[in-house]
Amino acid sequence: MNMDLELYKIFYTVACCKNISQAAEILYISQPAVSKAIKKLENIAGITLFSRNSRGVKLTAEGNIFFTYIEKAMEEIQIGEKILSKLKKREQGIIKLGVSTTLCQYFLIPRLKEFINKYPDIQIKIINKTTFDTLKLVDEGEIDFGIISYPFDCSNYNFIELDIIQDIFVAGRDYIKEKHISNLHEILEKYNLMLLEPGNITRKYIDKYFFDNNIIVKPEIEISSMDFLIEFAKIGLGITVVIKNFIEKELQSGELVEIPVKVPIPERTIGIVSNKKIPLSIAAQTFVEFCTK
Repeated sequence: MNMDLELYKIFYTVACCKNISQAAEILYISQPAVSKAIKKLENIAGITLFSRNSRGVKLTAEGNIFFTYIEKAMEEIQIGEKILSKLKKREQGIIKLGVSTTLCQYFLIPRLKEFINKYPDIQIKIINKTTFDTLKLVDEGEIDFGIISYPFDCSNYNFIELDIIQDIFVAGRDYIKEKHISNLHEILEKYNLMLLEPGNITRKYIDKYFFDNNIIVKPEIEISSMDFLIEFAKIGLGITVVIKNFIEKELQSGELVEIPVKVPIPERTIGIVSNKKIPLSIAAQTFVEFCTK
């Protein structure tokens, strides 16, 4: 049995009102149209659903049983409509995003508090992955978007720039004795070099910088966390490459000292990447708009 949802709606309204004229007013249709719809529903079902009385109409025994199920369905539809309204008003929703540990700590978290205060009913699910794993999740539609560092081949993605970051060489305040050394070859010959592990997108970017400048490097320490590189540099274990934007306090306090080089590492971009084939949800759009402001 295949019925029009509109017939169910009319049946439900008549059953609640127990009066065809009142139901017609609520539904904004004529009384004959309501009567015709009920008759059509009864013909399709092959069962009488209403009986008439002096006050209006009354559900038959079969109609009453049918009503218990239609009532549940209509309630669910009404709940769904309310949720849609909340989603549209940005009062509800779920955001699933992927981000690396470094960008989560230094870029995302500082922005989350204000977003949560402004949109307290939007849930945020954060998946902490490397940039390459994040891109895979974007490809598979498992997350709405990723927050990553660029450049990379983004021809298959939507990419929205959020900020410019600068990678720099740093060391602890007393690690390098020379005050005006700027020859990178000389620096790397005299001092220990610490870098992120191979395969990390930041490491790939730094390796390209070394390659473009004909520099062969053999790091003494390779580790997965930029936080550890920062701490190791503070205690004088060696020179490292970190993102300047994320160590402003250490540079201002003098805990870390920037090592100037003749050819600086080119700036790069932090941005939001999403799948071109999958439209962003309203909640995800809200976050993107918030970040771009």
